[in-house]
This record gives sequence, structure tokens and C-alpha cells, in this order.
Amino acid sequence: MNQALKGGVNFQVYNSKESKLFNILKSFKISVSSITLESGKFFDYYYIKLSPGVRFSKIDRILLDIGLALGAQSIPGGSIILKKGAYKLSVQVREIKSPTFSKMLNDYNKDYYMPIFFGVSESGRFIYKDLNKIPNLIVGGTTGSGKSVLLHSFIMSLLKSNTSIYLCDPKVVEFDRYKVFKNVKAVVNSVDEMSAIIKDLTAIMNKRFSILRKKRLRAASESRSTSGLTMPPICLVIDEWADLVLQEKGLQKELSVLAQKGRAAGISIILATQRPSASVISGLIKANFPGRVALRVASAVDSRVILDKSGAEKIDSIGTGLIVDATSSEPMLFRAPNIENIDKELESLRLKKNTTSSMFSFFGF
Repeated sequence: MNQALKGGVNFQVYNSKESKLFNILKSFKISVSSITLESGKFFDYYYIKLSPGVRFSKIDRILLDIGLALGAQSIPGGSIILKKGAYKLSVQVREIKSPTFSKMLNDYNKDYYMPIFFGVSESGRFIYKDLNKIPNLIVGGTTGSGKSVLLHSFIMSLLKSNTSIYLCDPKVVEFDRYKVFKNVKAVVNSVDEMSAIIKDLTAIMNKRFSILRKKRLRAASESRSTSGLTMPPICLVIDEWADLVLQEKGLQKELSVLAQKGRAAGISIILATQRPSASVISGLIKANFPGRVALRVASAVDSRVILDKSGAEKIDSIGTGLIVDATSSEPMLFRAPNIENIDKELESLRLKKNTTSSMFSFFGF
């Protein structure tokens, strides 16, 4: 039986989810012309069309109230869908459980040049991305947001590929465990060592450009299909970027040059910080790092520094974040993999890894 409610909205059942949201909005004197519901694995998505003259910003101000009234798992998110002329309200109805890294590794069947594992999306699908297509990534989040676990997921997934990895860890405690892997070329801790690594990678990049020019190839990733030429991918992972850049301002310019030109040479950079301020993630850095990941941050200002949009300040669970890259116009929610015992996972990877895959030709440097 159809039940008509004031405002011109029709619902099949009076106590439906659409009806409940309609009454919540009505209690805040927000007039609605229609509400459409799409239910997902973890989220309900409401497409709200407001009555003429009603501003969408009114809903933005009451997202927390809507979450409380609907019993949401987290603060709902809102965005405007211009093509539909509607406001999209995302309400989390179930907890997103983190997949184990091992499960993601066993599921992985793609042929990416430089694969990194993000975790599971809000629709329940595993998220794998080719870092070389991003090609540089900023990861920001407060202490305890799950940033370190996500970085370990990235590094461990790169270990399974033929990637040459360079690690910088000013805290000294996170990355030393990776020294036993042959394709981890360096683990450094100081500004001077970091600067030397950037100079070395810049030299490798220029040598590769020379070879690519002679072979008439556009990118190092094309070398996989070229007989006698191998240019393995290279990834530089920097944790606690703020500790380095505040000591030596010149690092920003050096790193930006490498980030700007490195993609064609098969070189990508992952930059992580727990202090996402404008002085740490400058305009120069952001211009050359199109990939952005924001885990839980302290304020909307911090979220805008990373994503150029607010939203990450509403995240309230560890390991949950938002991704923005060239393939998506809107941030995508994800949950990072669960790694209960990093050393145990690394030992398993080390035993499984074919050591011959780490042997590089002259052209791989």
C-alpha cells in the first residue's frame, strides 16, 4: 500500500528508511520533493531532491544529527550530484571489516607494473592500484589513524613485485625490518642520507631517459615487452616527511623534480606525514603528487590540505581513509588491510619470494 507524505513524497511503507529520513529532514524544516534509496553492502545511499528554494547546505549542517537519528556507524557524508540534481547522503549501516593482507595477496591476479594494496572499498571490493599510473602519493593522518599499517601494506605488496624499494624512516623504528629483502636497496634515517638517495634516483632517472630515447620507448613500463631490456619499477617511500622538510627546506625542490619527471622512468614516490600543514605539504609538493590518501585527521583544514576537500575529519575509526587520484573526481572510502603481525607476514613473504626475481639487468640499475 502506498503511503503519501506531505511534501509530495510517496513511500510504499510508512516506516521505511526513506520515510524515516523524510521525517528527520521535516523536523529540521527542510522541505523535500523526493528521496531515492540505494542499499549497498556497508552503506545506504539516499538521493535527496529538495523543494525549490531550499539550500543543500542546510543538510550539511545536520549530518551528525541525521547519523544519530538513523543509528549510523559513523558520521554520514554528503555530496551534490549535479547530473541528478540531487544531494547524495551516504549512511554507514554496517562496520567495514578489514581484510587480512594475506587474503588480499592470495586474491591478487592483476598484471600491474607497480602494485599497491589499499584494502576494501565501501562496496566490499578489494582495492588494488598501479602506483606507476598515479604516480606519486601523499598519505596523511594523525597518530593512531592507521597510517603506518597502510604504509606496510604498500611496501609488502611492492615486495611481491619486482620493485626496487628505497625507504626513509626518520623515526628509525619502522623500516629496518625490510633490510633482509634483496629488492630493498636502502633504508635511511637522516636528511643527508635522504638527499643522497634523491640525487641517486635522479641520476638513474636521467640514465633511463637516455635509454628510452634510443629505444624509442615512451615509458619504462613498456620495457617489459621489449626483449633484452628490463627497467624494474622503483619506489621511494618516505615516512614522517615533516621531520625531514622542517630540517632542510631544499628537500622539497629536489623531491619535486624527481616526482615531476620520474613516472616515465618507472619511479614513483609515497610521501607520508602526520602533520598535514601547508608548510609540510606545500603547493609545489601537491602539484606533483596527484594521488592523495587521508586517514583520520584533526580538522577540516587538515583534510583540505591533503584532499583539497573536507571529509577526513569525520573519520572516526582506525584504518579507514579517503582516496583521491586521477581516476576519481570524488574521494573513495576504504578500509586498510589488517596486519596482525608484520614480522610474521614478512617472514612468510621472504620464504615465498623467488630470489631470482630481485636480480636486475644492467638497464634496471
